[in-house]
Amino acid sequence: MSDVAALYRLQELELDILERAQRIKAINAQLEDDAALREVEAENEEAQAALESAQARVRDMELEIASVVDKRQSAEARLYSGEVTNPKELQDMQMELEALARRRSVLDDELQRLNSERDELQGKADAADSRRQSVQAERELESKDLLNEKDDLTDKVGQMLARRKTSVAAIPQQVFQTYNSMRAAKSNRPVAVLKDKACTICGIEQNYIVITAINRGDGLVHCQSCGRILIRI
Repeated sequence: MSDVAALYRLQELELDILERAQRIKAINAQLEDDAALREVEAENEEAQAALESAQARVRDMELEIASVVDKRQSAEARLYSGEVTNPKELQDMQMELEALARRRSVLDDELQRLNSERDELQGKADAADSRRQSVQAERELESKDLLNEKDDLTDKVGQMLARRKTSVAAIPQQVFQTYNSMRAAKSNRPVAVLKDKACTICGIEQNYIVITAINRGDGLVHCQSCGRILIRI
């Protein structure tokens, strides 16, 4: 195999390694990105907090109603016990009972409203928790698939790096140094294919001297325009 062919094969191998390494980097970013899960968790926490607040208001109202019921029962018991005989005091007690009855009616209406509000928030909380569980399950499944893909890619990259080491060792040091020094400036593509008479990367047609040198296999021949090493395949 010619030195140029060896360089071209090395370049293809390195490009494959870079592609897989970039995919591993993207997978790591996906695994770290839990924005969607954090969003539904925040929504669920907010919904649960709203529900708990509504439940507390219902409990407070039920306690207040119970207190009114107790007061009314005590007042009725005293009114009908016969202990009170003073007409004015009896009238005051009757007015108190009527006031407690009105208060009970108002509180019952308020309790009905609070129960309705609580039931509505219960539905929202259930829906928010369902979304959280769904997103969490999807993320766990996605993470499992991504980790499997990452493990597979990591194994392949390890194998390819071993092949690269063997390939580099088989290339003359000066030839490899020329290739390696061009990699960064040529976007990891220091070797370009000559198709017909043109460089397939920059598209510039080469002159007779360059084409002849390539056909004869005169070492490393560079593109007149972009400077890449040319190979005809």
